[in-house]
Amino acid sequence: MKSTYNFAQLKRSTIKGFKLHAISVLAISICMVLLPLHDCFAQEKTDSELFQTLKKLDAILFVNGFNKCQHADMEPYISDDLEFYHDQGGLSIGKAIFFKTIKQNICSNWDMKPIRKLIDGSLEVFPLYTDGKIYGAIQKGIHEFYIKEPNKEMYLTSTAKFTHVWLVNDNQWQIKRVLSYDHQTPKPKSTSKIVIIDTVLKAYAGQYEAPNTGVVMITIKADRLIMNAGEMSLELLPETETLFFNKQMPLTFQFVSNAEGKITKMVIREHGKVVEEAKKM
Repeated sequence: MKSTYNFAQLKRSTIKGFKLHAISVLAISICMVLLPLHDCFAQEKTDSELFQTLKKLDAILFVNGFNKCQHADMEPYISDDLEFYHDQGGLSIGKAIFFKTIKQNICSNWDMKPIRKLIDGSLEVFPLYTDGKIYGAIQKGIHEFYIKEPNKEMYLTSTAKFTHVWLVNDNQWQIKRVLSYDHQTPKPKSTSKIVIIDTVLKAYAGQYEAPNTGVVMITIKADRLIMNAGEMSLELLPETETLFFNKQMPLTFQFVSNAEGKITKMVIREHGKVVEEAKKM
């Protein structure tokens, strides 16, 4: 009976496997002899001095600079030739453009203030060496973005990943490159358990004037809000008393009132980014 095994091929595969294993062992051995153990595996431990330094810098950028708009705190840590790559907002270059964008998009409206939160356990730090000396580091993580309104609970608008390249310049850490990507909106709830009373729904109903879309109609049908804009008709489900979503599209609709409680506009977001602010007519 003819054997079903190809012994020649098996022999070649075995020899090749031994060679690859030997090369891998040799490479790891050389790494462990020439470099400290943590350098062989790159990622910093969370209790290391470098990790804690980069974690503090992250807080300066986002807690002080982004959330509290204390821009003077973050200014020394931004490189003059910063490159900021955003998967939705495009590419921006330079410190001046960076701060202009922050002031316009993040710190211009305290009634609807964007807030960033770092997801616990997501931060990673990878040192960059030259001639055995650290010249920089790569910092990675995942963060969430919320909207904070006066006297209301913050609500989640998006989640994203980030990668930062930090360099040491004259003993000063500075962020040189930023990658902001994989922005995701919260998954719409399949059902809505929130019940909005008729008087509130009626306050939202009416015509709205949007700069890009034109006239947007909000009507009520079977205790649900319906948005009509041209040929588009969407059912709006409540997430909170003022925030609504659609199950089929990554859109949210925020109804905004003035000090007297009168509805003045509807803010429409796509993937957490404001795309329209429609004033009520």
